Amino acid sequence: MKRLVAVLFTLAFVGAAYADGAETYAKKCKACHGAAGEGAKVAKEPIKGKAEADVLKAISEGKGKMKPVKIDDAADVAKFVAGLK
Repeated sequence: MKRLVAVLFTLAFVGAAYADGAETYAKKCKACHGAAGEGAKVAKEPIKGKAEADVLKAISEGKGKMKPVKIDDAADVAKFVAGLK
């Protein structure tokens, strides 16, 4: 029973983090990178499915014309982007 509760808690937490990452992506990233990370006029290269570490590095350090972005849930956004297909 304890394991079931632990698994459910973990899934709820991961789901909430994914939702938060998706919300932040929609607010901060979608305009340049497209709704599904497919690329857009400003950032033509798709980012969907990129490695989580690479996305996190781009958020914190910038990449190309993109300047670093200061967001509290950068790890959640990176996880969201890595999960896009």
